[in-house]
Amino acid sequence: MTNDNPPIEYQLTIIQQPELSMVISSSQRDRRCIEPCPVIQVQMIRLDRTEVDISDVGEEYVMCAQLYKENGEEPVDTAEISMAVGGDQQGTNFVKMPLKSPLSGTTLSSHNRVKALSDEPVTVFCFPDLRSWIDGRFRLRFALFYLPKGDSPLSRPTSFMASVMSEKLTIYTQKEFPGVYESTPLSKKLNKQGILIPIRNRNRLRNNDEESSANVEIEYSDQEQDA
Repeated sequence: MTNDNPPIEYQLTIIQQPELSMVISSSQRDRRCIEPCPVIQVQMIRLDRTEVDISDVGEEYVMCAQLYKENGEEPVDTAEISMAVGGDQQGTNFVKMPLKSPLSGTTLSSHNRVKALSDEPVTVFCFPDLRSWIDGRFRLRFALFYLPKGDSPLSRPTSFMASVMSEKLTIYTQKEFPGVYESTPLSKKLNKQGILIPIRNRNRLRNNDEESSANVEIEYSDQEQDA
């Protein structure tokens, strides 16, 4: 690294835990992201125990999200889903389709320097666009990687630096999905600072009513609508 006193310790803290989502369906409307948006704070500590901001190191870091089994010990590397392939007079036919990854959406994130709820500046990695092809109880593992400087990110070797495991979360089937949450205070604050986290501006209790859930207002900009 370019810094004369490089960090020797990377502390990862999940300051907003993921809790639930609904399994991906064939309907684009029902492709719900894992909520609340996972937010991971990164602290880089030097040998003298002082903290350094990632942006001051002069190198690049990325974080990767991976689905793990509920015990937190085994990754869910592959999965199978049932896909409709048409039908006949006896009904729709389904076939098992293998997947390379059970997660969909953006599983890689770069860092952002923002103000947390305490108004203290922090470095975070956010994952507002994670979805799952399979239902069940899982955890998410977030791993931090270092990218040395180079012409092309694809040609640069990566170095694993640290990881952290989330608490247990539930991916529901469409029939079991309990409904959506109001956006958290942290998600709203990060949205106002330019992080593209979808925001629900109306207080709503969880419910299974499709029509009411569809009427929840979503806003990606930093201008919130009145409830």
